Amino acid sequence: MKEDQAIDPYRKKPKQVRSEETIEVIFEAAARILQTKGLDKFNTNAIAGLAGISIGTLYQYFPNKNAILVALARRELGKVSGVIIKNITAEYASNENELARVVVRSLLKAFGGRQRARKVLIEALVANGLSQELSRPIDDVMQAIFAQKTQLQTQHFKTMTPVGLYVMTRAVIGTIRSVVMEQSDYLGTEEFEEELVRLFLYCMRKNI
Repeated sequence: MKEDQAIDPYRKKPKQVRSEETIEVIFEAAARILQTKGLDKFNTNAIAGLAGISIGTLYQYFPNKNAILVALARRELGKVSGVIIKNITAEYASNENELARVVVRSLLKAFGGRQRARKVLIEALVANGLSQELSRPIDDVMQAIFAQKTQLQTQHFKTMTPVGLYVMTRAVIGTIRSVVMEQSDYLGTEEFEEELVRLFLYCMRKNI
């Protein structure tokens, strides 16, 4: 069994548009409660009430509040990957500094919104033995970059070994994770973004 399949948070997978809309309503209600009231007030009754659905409807999709946390965390990480890959256009692929910046800026934007809620979601993944999933966005992005065979890749970026890629992705995500978990004032500052860009380029460039 693959690690990312070890926990399936859904009781019933959404297969129709209406079901997907219900899931989105549940996720939005869950995120709002985490952000405004914290984990102490986070329960299925509160989520159903804010979402405007019955508790029975919620339980059709999720068995408990922990399942909602895991599913929401995975959904947010998946959105991050999609946004970054979409933003990596030919323009960015011809300029290593711009490429580094679009990756870092997209990651910071994704982890910066609803910071209190993000902290709880990160904790939920770690508590469920899924901490490796936190690096999925940048793992997906780096695979997309190296699959493109761009001029940038061959001239400026070194050939990354699996170990090198692991170290680079965990260094970047680990730093962002720390600033979120510590609720540091560095998050959202230009100085912090610049340091992450430097870290990204340091790991990726040839002859370092």
